[in-house]
Order: sequence, then structure tokens, then C-alpha cells
Amino acid sequence: MKFAGLSAALLLVSGASAQMQKAPGRHAIFARANAPQNAEDMAKVYDPEKACKPYSPQEITQLLKDKRFPKPNKIATIVDGDDEARKLWEEIQQSNVIPKDIKVKPSVDKSHEEVDGDTDKYNDDKDPDCWWTASECKKPKHQNIPEDIYECPEPNTWGLTFDDGPNCTHNVFYDFLKEKKLKATLFYIGSYVMNLPYQAQRGLADGHDICGHTWSHHAMSTLTDEQVFAELYYTGRILKAVLNVSTTCWRPPFGDVDDRVRAIANALGYRTIIWKQDTNDWELSDLSKKGKVQKDYKKIISKAGKESPIVLTHELYNSTMGTFMENYDELSKAYKNVVPVTACQNVTSPYLEGDILYPTFDELTSGKAQYKGLPSLKDMKINTDVQYKPVPFSQKKVGFAPGAKQPESKGKGGTEEGDSNESSENSKDQKGGEDDNEGESSTSQKDGVSQDKQNSDNNDKGDGSGALSLSGASMLHVYFATLFALLAVMVSF
Repeated sequence: MKFAGLSAALLLVSGASAQMQKAPGRHAIFARANAPQNAEDMAKVYDPEKACKPYSPQEITQLLKDKRFPKPNKIATIVDGDDEARKLWEEIQQSNVIPKDIKVKPSVDKSHEEVDGDTDKYNDDKDPDCWWTASECKKPKHQNIPEDIYECPEPNTWGLTFDDGPNCTHNVFYDFLKEKKLKATLFYIGSYVMNLPYQAQRGLADGHDICGHTWSHHAMSTLTDEQVFAELYYTGRILKAVLNVSTTCWRPPFGDVDDRVRAIANALGYRTIIWKQDTNDWELSDLSKKGKVQKDYKKIISKAGKESPIVLTHELYNSTMGTFMENYDELSKAYKNVVPVTACQNVTSPYLEGDILYPTFDELTSGKAQYKGLPSLKDMKINTDVQYKPVPFSQKKVGFAPGAKQPESKGKGGTEEGDSNESSENSKDQKGGEDDNEGESSTSQKDGVSQDKQNSDNNDKGDGSGALSLSGASMLHVYFATLFALLAVMVSF
């Protein structure tokens, strides 16, 4: 039960992030006129002040006006007048798929930021609810619920995942992934996608897998059935509106999931993806923990050849992204393969629509990866008339559903490295080469561009220091740029 620190940090993020969704006044209209106008423009922004400046595309403003979504960063419930969501929830309730013998877990101070382990009388040893927080249980004990995904079947493989995106200034980090020809599974928070739609669009266009990470990042086992549904449903809907995909995977914040929560997720067609190894990089909200996190990385790296874990890392702070970058050379030498969960599980069609195809494990690690249907940044639009219709795995085996038939990504219509003009060479033999793609990535890092968390530096508490292994002069530049970014946000409102 050790996630209070991360919750507190995310709440600080929420305070700044919520400012972005106020009704547009003079300041908001001015900010919109001066903000990047699409994902392609945003992907070129390396100034943290500009990247983290609040913006709200007209489409997002319209979606909020039409009451298609709950308030960002607040625990979700079904929005008044949302007949579509209400009808689906009633159908799930009537299907009797939700176990009736599992109680809602108590929350510390009723905040839903942490499970109350002191007052809870739950039997951790027997763990009848398959409650991950109690015992790290991953194989459900109730019927018709798929087992969690937490490791890769192929030997000597690191399952690459990042939680808590999109981050407002992740361009340096995403450039690094592109430069190293890496693909990852990105677990996006619904409210952040609403607040930072252009940053979210880059994640998909770059060829990463996109999964949900709930609407507001709270401990799911402490929420009511309807709140669990709403947290998942509205995250799926905003991903559909912004990215035009219906994801079939999700990760519970803090790993806090039991069979009640899994059953609701399964009814929405979401497979639960946990992890086997944890870098604990979220602790880097306190930079004095850097040594501990580095030890955790070393520990995971030492397991290469012995296991193939899906690893928990975060797109949360400068320091979490930077620490991965610092450790990548060592971990890539130890693990032969560094791949996203789609490749790890040979899921080539992870979205309900089926029109985007990813490479298999063999294709990706052999350097022969092909992608079909990835959008280009310049063409991505936000749909104000979003039609989101999730399908339970019991009705349609697709995406991450157990036993789902996966189409091949080879053949006509596919492009090597997808539409983002990069090459997928994630095996050890292809790593370490010089980047022959875009000079912009190395240039931006050389210039000392920083990556701030989410919408301001509020949650970082000075985390702009040293996260991306920059020179002293560059770090001083980053510090002041970040400070000015925060001041700009405060003055704007």
C-alpha cells in the first residue's frame, strides 16, 4: 500500500491541468491563437514554456460543452444526460458479470488515493478477490475473467511500458525512443488526453501501443461499480475522440485491481496489463531517491536471461523519462529484446476497429517490422461526434482478448516502420547504430531542452535538475525555462 506519494504528485498535476479546461475567456482565446494548432506543430515544440502552456482546441471545448465527458482530473461518474453511457452500464449490470461477493475496499481519508490497509480486515493470505494490492494476484479466482498480462513469453525480453502520459513536454523523450528505434506501450490517463490531445496523438502516430490508465488515476478497488465503469468508459471514449481508436487494454493505477474491477473492465473489452518488475521510478518526485531507483533498475537488469518481465516505468517526471534514457544502453545490452506489449504478446491488431496493424515479435526483432494504418500527425483530427461502442470479450474476441485471432501485418498496404518514417529494429543486433532519421532529436537534446511533468512544474518540485543528463549550463537554462513556464500558467489565469 505504498502509493500515497505518487497520488500526491498526481494531485498537484491535476491542479494545474484543471486550469486548461475552464470556459474560454480572453486569456484562453489568446492562448489558443498562439498555441500550436495541431499535433504536427506540437511535435516540433521543445520550449517547455510553450509546450506546457494551457491550450484547448475548439473540438475539446465543444466536447465539454456537449457534456460528453466528466470534469478532468475528478473521479468519474456517468455524466447527467449521457444516455449512451447509462444504457451500456445498465446492460453490464443486468448481465450479472460483476461478482456480488466482493466488497469495495476502504480508502484512506475517503480520498481514493490509497487503500486503507490498517482498517481493512481482508484476508491477504487466502485473497478470495484476487486483489493485486494484497498479494499481487494475477490469475482471477472468479469465472470468465481473463488472467492479467504481466510478462513476455519470449526469452530475454524486456516489456517496455510507460504510465501516466501524455506529458506536455515529452518530445525529447519520444525523440529518444524514435532515435533508438524503440516502440513502447503507453498507458494514457483520460483526463490528460483531454488536456493534451496533440501530445497524445503523437504517441499513436509514432507507432506506440496505446492503452487506458483510467480517467483520474485513483485506486480502483476503492471506487463504486459505477465509478469503475465511468473511469474506464470515459477514458476509452476520449481515446476514440482524439486518436480514433478503441483500445482493448488498460492498466490499473498502482496495480490496484481485484476481480470486481477486472469483471467491469472485461465487460468493456479491456484486458488488464500489470507488470512483473517495477523500477519504482515514481519515487523520483523526491530526487534524493535517485540512488534507490537506480538500484532497482540494476536489479531488473541483473535478471536478464532469467526472466522476461513487463517492466513498470513512467512518463511522469523529467526524472522518470531521463532515468530510463540513462539506463537504456545497459539494459539493452543485457536484454536481447526490448519490445512493447503488442509484440511481446503477438497482438498485431490491438484496437477494436482492426484497421491499424502492428508487427509480431519475430517481425519486430528481426528488423522486418511493418505497420499498417498508422495515422500521420498532420492528418489527425479530434472528433466532436465521437461514436464509442466498446464490445465485451465474450461477444467478440479481438485485440488483447484471450484467443483472439491476430491478422498479419505483412503484405500490401504495410510500410516498414509505419507512417512515421523510422525503422523497427528492436533486437540486440540492430541496437546502438547511429540515427539516420531525424537530426532534430539529437539537436533538441544537445540544446538542453527539458521535459516537465504534465502541465506545469508544480508536481516536479524542482525535478528539472539533471533528469536528462544535461550539462550544468544546459540544466541552468532548463531550470529557468521551467520556472518561467510555471509563472506563465499562473499569470494567464
